[in-house]
Amino acid sequence: MTPDPARTAGAPRDAHAAGAAVDPQVAAAEGAADDAPASSGAFAGTVRAQDPQDATASGAPLAPGRRIPFLDAARAVAIVGVVLMNATTVVMASERAGEAPGSTLASVVDGGLSLLFAGKSRALLMVLLGVGAVLALRSVRDRGGRPAAVMVRRYAVLGLLFGLPHLAVFNGDILTHYALTALALTPLLPLLLAGSRARPLVAAGVLFALAPVVESLLDLGDLGVWSMQVAPLPQTLGFFCAGVWLARRPELDPRSGAAVPTRLPAVFVWTGLAAQVLGLATLYLRDVLFPMELDADGAPVNLTADGMPDVPAGGQMLVSLSGTFTGLGGAMFLLGLTWWLLRRDRTAARMLHGLAPLGRITLTVYLASTAVFLLTMGPFETQVPLLVQYGIALVLLAAALVFAHLWQRAFLAGPAEWVWRSLTHLRPVPFRRAHRR
Repeated sequence: MTPDPARTAGAPRDAHAAGAAVDPQVAAAEGAADDAPASSGAFAGTVRAQDPQDATASGAPLAPGRRIPFLDAARAVAIVGVVLMNATTVVMASERAGEAPGSTLASVVDGGLSLLFAGKSRALLMVLLGVGAVLALRSVRDRGGRPAAVMVRRYAVLGLLFGLPHLAVFNGDILTHYALTALALTPLLPLLLAGSRARPLVAAGVLFALAPVVESLLDLGDLGVWSMQVAPLPQTLGFFCAGVWLARRPELDPRSGAAVPTRLPAVFVWTGLAAQVLGLATLYLRDVLFPMELDADGAPVNLTADGMPDVPAGGQMLVSLSGTFTGLGGAMFLLGLTWWLLRRDRTAARMLHGLAPLGRITLTVYLASTAVFLLTMGPFETQVPLLVQYGIALVLLAAALVFAHLWQRAFLAGPAEWVWRSLTHLRPVPFRRAHRR
């Protein structure tokens, strides 16, 4: 579905050689990018105390050997959104199946959460995967390894071991698509990291422009479930390129020795909101230019073989463009808000710091959430109300957060993350945390 996190204090270097990136969340799902030192200027501020939590809450640069909480917190926010949205996707709710009347409360909750997270949390994970890919490449290169080989193994393992089995039980899987896109990104990274810092943004713009055309062309073919994996590839690659641009910023460069003052968080918030408005305007333009024909009962007239409205190619391209604006805008808003709160609000920073462990085991949480939804709601397809589905998701997230806090006391990586990293490096990487006596 990945994100600059740094090495855990006292951990061997190889313990994180494979941990960089994806949120596929990994970046989706992993706690992406654990390879870069955290002696970064990612957070400007003044530390008034030596307590690590005080330093984290104030948003000051962290000492070498500590993770950067910004990316962990951002991945946590993203996985919360993904799990909440998947709760009503893995198993169809009774209201959406027409088996139960919808309530005002359910509509408000569903609409509010969809407005905040639908399409946006996944886009955020894509941006974070781009960040994590850069951090992973730098880490392997700095250790004298072969970045291309490690990156290919990393994303091949993600797709083959985790993505395809997950796709077999849930056709909304994001791991396979993220792995395919990351493999396409890998040979482009040296080019994106060279030259002007704006180069990844230019590449993202070109890919976003191509995405509606590619999706429209692929829609003419019959790829089945694979159409959802292949068609959005240019758009997702554009999100990844946006993450590469972000990783090249001095605010997130772990090699920066001092804090870098920045207005980027506020710019992200306001630009993200503007992009979402533009996405809605594009969707409205689609309705104006390509109105849907309805019969006397208000039902669509022109339907495809699978019962879906037959939308002209131009209308489909506008829908795709709207999704790009909305997804990118939502990702920027969530990323900027998380960053801004970590820098400016001590109380919110402490809360996000408490949420950060969830962002370090995103692959584990993502896979576990699908299993829980299928086990608890699968036998009752179309019978579980929306509010119950969201309730189950919230209980799951609360349990996952408690688990993450307890787990990180003894282990360096989540269970699925450790398997992923070990297979990436073709050897078991350190797992248990060394405790000093």
